[in-house]
Amino acid sequence: PGAVSAGYTRDAVWLRLEVARAAAAPDEWVLRFSNAVLDDVRLYRWDAAGHWVLQEAGADVARGNWPIDARQVVFPLRLQADTPQRWLVRLHSKKAMSTELTLLPSETFDDVSRREYLYYGLQFGSYLLLILFHIFFWRMTREAHSGWYLLYVLTNATTEALTIAIPQQIFAMPNWLSDPMLGVSMAMSIAVGARFSTLQLELPALYPRFSRVVVGLTAAAALCGALLVLHGDYAAGVLVVQMTALPLIVLFITLASWLALRGHRPARAFLFIFGIFYAGVVVSFLRNMAIVPPNFWTNHAATLGAFVHMMLMSLRLNRRYAELRRAKDRAQAEAVSAVRALNERLEEQVALRTAALRQEIGRRAALEGELRAALEVETRTREEQQDFVAMVSHEFHTPLAIINTTAQQIARNTEAPREKTLQRCQNLREASGRMTALVDEYLSADRMETSAATFRPLPCDLRALLAAVLAEWAPGRIEASVQALPDSVVVDASLLRVALRNLLSNADRHAPQALAIRVQAGMLDDGRVQITVSNEGEALPADEIPRLFQKYFRGRIAQHKPGAGLGLYLVQRIAELHGGQVILASAGNNGTISFALRLPV
Repeated sequence: PGAVSAGYTRDAVWLRLEVARAAAAPDEWVLRFSNAVLDDVRLYRWDAAGHWVLQEAGADVARGNWPIDARQVVFPLRLQADTPQRWLVRLHSKKAMSTELTLLPSETFDDVSRREYLYYGLQFGSYLLLILFHIFFWRMTREAHSGWYLLYVLTNATTEALTIAIPQQIFAMPNWLSDPMLGVSMAMSIAVGARFSTLQLELPALYPRFSRVVVGLTAAAALCGALLVLHGDYAAGVLVVQMTALPLIVLFITLASWLALRGHRPARAFLFIFGIFYAGVVVSFLRNMAIVPPNFWTNHAATLGAFVHMMLMSLRLNRRYAELRRAKDRAQAEAVSAVRALNERLEEQVALRTAALRQEIGRRAALEGELRAALEVETRTREEQQDFVAMVSHEFHTPLAIINTTAQQIARNTEAPREKTLQRCQNLREASGRMTALVDEYLSADRMETSAATFRPLPCDLRALLAAVLAEWAPGRIEASVQALPDSVVVDASLLRVALRNLLSNADRHAPQALAIRVQAGMLDDGRVQITVSNEGEALPADEIPRLFQKYFRGRIAQHKPGAGLGLYLVQRIAELHGGQVILASAGNNGTISFALRLPV
């Protein structure tokens, strides 16, 4: 005749129900179980043929197989008038075996369900508003109380929602997921609640060591309970959490009462606001332990207490922040008043000094401006001259290398055919001519005076310039592939020769002598000219690639080879002067190292 209240038990509980319907009563009924998180509920009834008919639901059963889609177990029934029936109900759950069984007409059940969902909608809508408000409030103030309260509301709202099985119904959540979530959420609630309670009583300021001990022990118990739940022992884990919560309630109520008697204002508010919540928690615990029977008030005591508690706590935090804001405003007003008086005294003294300093400051500012402008001009001129001299001195290496190589070839083979000796002599003449051109073009005094004079773009036959540069190298050393190029491009031919020779010299130093250097020239889709110089060689280290175009940088591969670390830097500078760029097209991972020089037409 009464409710089922067996606490936490591993046993299956069987109920025998004797049911008879009056003639005037409707024939469509439902049997509803108030506990929304029962694991396994089975209803056995005799049919007209004398066989048992089974209806089954509960957290262990997939939601799609429930007879009625509701947040708690509901069995639809059709009753015959004046025909007594015997039903058997089997209950099994690792959670608290505490539930009411209510037999309702279908229409009444529909009305009750609508009111119930409206109530829960208002409740969790209020929670959502609280959460959104305090997210904004915490982001605005960064106040510790507000942050912990936000976490406090989140954990309690999650626990309540899982306890009444609303997420389980909406998301068809399986039991293996919802039970750990509920147990862990309860564990987090007492850990966060302990910390939040100490803040509301201002215990970290009054008794810092005691506060840390209470919070630490509660967190350890919560962690133990959560681990037990995750390990599969749900009842043991939840009992650890609940048996930790009860002493905490007694401790905080006792401590708050003692502090309130001593005139501690936060303790008085704590007793009222937290007392409501603690009362609901105690009633819910007593119901789960089968000490008080389940009914509407015991089933919803924790939910109602928590809701009222959250609303009052939110008002309390807002009031506290308003008081802090008023105190801050008063302190600021006093500080502003003191500063204003001090400023008035200082202004009198400053006014006397300002007139004398104003003339001196003006004179020094003008002198400083003149010195700064002169220093900038001097620094810029020096840097430009140094960079230009470094470029030209590095460029001397290329014709000297050609002269040295050609002289060695003549010396090694004095009996060579006359045509080959004439060609080598021609190479010597061209290299020496190149050195003369360097002196004439780049080291003359008038080109060293300003940086602008070093860049003189004029129309140029790029194909002829490229052929002239390639002719400076020994036959067979370079394989050239020149595609369609414009008849004329506007470049500084002297500087472009420097760039091309440096790319070729760089490839020559690192390419095996038995393999040719490949040069490709053509037009890109965007209308720019691209000249690519490729050679076979060892792959460049990844950490050195970002520094290839730095001035004076020489990688590990080039340590034992001639060069000053200026070649690629000069190529990049010349490319930038032309409004173009030079890029590393291939780092040698495929056996080929390629640099691409791109210039606008």
